[in-house]
Amino acid sequence: MPKQDFVIERFDPSAERSYEQQFTAEYEAGQTVLDCLNNIKWTQDGSLSYRWSCRHAICGSCAMKVNGRSMLACKTQVTDIVQRGDPIRIAPMGNQKVVKDLVVDISNFVEAFERAETWLQAIPDQDPPAREYRTDKDEFDRWSHTATCIHCGACYSDCTVVAVDPKFLGPAALAKAYRFVFDSRDSNKRERLEFLSEQHGVWDCTRCFMCIEACPKDVLPMDAIMELRTEAMKMGITNNHGSRHSNAFRGGVRKRGRLDEATLPILSAGFRPGAIPELMGYTPGALRLLKTRKLLMAAKRHGASKEGRKQIRRIFDEVDAEKAHDAVDAEAFAAERDSALMAH
Repeated sequence: MPKQDFVIERFDPSAERSYEQQFTAEYEAGQTVLDCLNNIKWTQDGSLSYRWSCRHAICGSCAMKVNGRSMLACKTQVTDIVQRGDPIRIAPMGNQKVVKDLVVDISNFVEAFERAETWLQAIPDQDPPAREYRTDKDEFDRWSHTATCIHCGACYSDCTVVAVDPKFLGPAALAKAYRFVFDSRDSNKRERLEFLSEQHGVWDCTRCFMCIEACPKDVLPMDAIMELRTEAMKMGITNNHGSRHSNAFRGGVRKRGRLDEATLPILSAGFRPGAIPELMGYTPGALRLLKTRKLLMAAKRHGASKEGRKQIRRIFDEVDAEKAHDAVDAEAFAAERDSALMAH
């Protein structure tokens, strides 16, 4: 039976000391990282601490970093990650305080769901149904992927925004919020979107794709965040930096055929009393651009050619027309479906 070296990042809370320890464990095809960790704990060092429960990628307890990426230890086959005899490196999840060895404090991760109020807010004063509140299949299909989240925290662990802003709600909580925003049985859609559009919400996501890479259940949290942004703007929730930045980006490209980097910060901050401190924050970057002459180069290539701008506007018009066509089709389909149900 082959043997594999494991380098485990450990933490001793009594001494506030982090250190690495190497172990060697036998494995065979079909065995997971969790199997090897159990082997190490049961036969070599019983003090090694980590969470695990179901061993079937359902409970999410055994999320940890394996070779630098967050994943479920019970789902990760050893044969899939062995590389040229190098040791497999195991570490606790990121963006959370380590309690002991591979065990982390998940308080911030869990509290994000509470801040986002990820539970159904029933429509007030409605007569309760005889059995249950139902939803149609099309609506369910839209948000069902977010309901498969097992709260393992792998996406939160690898999120680059949480790493610099612990108040960011995080991919999992935002994906769960998406599930209720698009549930017609919920009464707080606008209130939810207003809260999610504030600082530390959907507009803080940098679209780094790390959450999608880490998620073991294909929840697609980043996709959910992008849809929440779009829905918020559709509902007119645009008095925030993210919406202004998006509109300025789109408007500049449509008008000039090229991104106007000089006016983008001004339009993103907006013309409001609180914009001055924000604009002052751009000063160091602007000075660096001036020093390297990049700002002058951007000013020289202010826009595309006349023919180029014409073609770009055509693309924008075609996309907008397609969006309107899709909306009409959706409304027509819904009307036909309701009519058929009534006739039936």
